[in-house]
Amino acid sequence: MNLERYRLNNPTLAGILDRVALIRGYQAIVDGLVPGRSGMSVQVLNVNEQTLTIGVPSAAVASRLRFEAPDLLARLHKALEAHPGAPRPASIRVRITSGRPPMRPKPRDHDRPASQAGSQALHYLAEAQSGSDLSRALERLSQAIKPTQD
Repeated sequence: MNLERYRLNNPTLAGILDRVALIRGYQAIVDGLVPGRSGMSVQVLNVNEQTLTIGVPSAAVASRLRFEAPDLLARLHKALEAHPGAPRPASIRVRITSGRPPMRPKPRDHDRPASQAGSQALHYLAEAQSGSDLSRALERLSQAIKPTQD
């Protein structure tokens, strides 16, 4: 398959490919600018005229890069002199991309015991809706959650 042919026939795909090429280009520049071991773990997440957003794997690397951001930005602008037309971000944003536990909602307890009060409340709601589909559904639910008499 010829990717360039699809690119010419689909402007949306062309925009995406251009964006990917821009981010990959910035990734290559940033890899050369970030000293030491962390250079391998810095990932360009986004770039525009205002901000270069980079992701790092730990809070320690993030802290270090935030401290070095003004110097890194100056070196980035110098490296971009060889690339006319490329966006020159005014700032650098550092994000931690891994090492954080994912945000998960708290589990809900769905196995509550049936209550007489809940069943009665649904029954009274069903009576207030008299004759509608909602009334019949509320009455069925009322009967379904009614506690059994042992």
